[in-house]
Amino acid sequence: MKQFTLYLTIIILSIIIASVNIFAQCSMGSGGHKQHTQKTESHSEHKKIVTPSKGYAFINDDGMQEATITIKDGYHPNTIIVKKGIPLRLNFDLQEEGCTATISFKDFDVKKLLTPFDIATVEFTPDSSGSFTFACPMNMIEGTLLVKE
Repeated sequence: MKQFTLYLTIIILSIIIASVNIFAQCSMGSGGHKQHTQKTESHSEHKKIVTPSKGYAFINDDGMQEATITIKDGYHPNTIIVKKGIPLRLNFDLQEEGCTATISFKDFDVKKLLTPFDIATVEFTPDSSGSFTFACPMNMIEGTLLVKE
């Protein structure tokens, strides 16, 4: 009977572990995105299957462009569309721990340490039009700032 109970316990634990692994985090980056059923060879291939999303900055009462980006399993939205030459405030709502606790806009020489489970703001004026990447320090989690004339 003890042997049967041990065997049954092992089977139940295996089922639980398999169920938990369905929602496991990507092992290719701390705080990465949720693992999908699709297998990939590298993180660059893996991040291609994250669903893209767009957001637009609005003009707030202070005359600044403003947008909020939630960080959990990637940036949401991962593309922000803004206007050139108008001051920009981006609110980062960090909902995880890991390397996503730092955000960098290399093209604008902006880098900010974020606090997990809090909202931090980054302010600058986008002075060039084009498509610019923002990312975690390891460049594993990336977003796009699309600056239009």
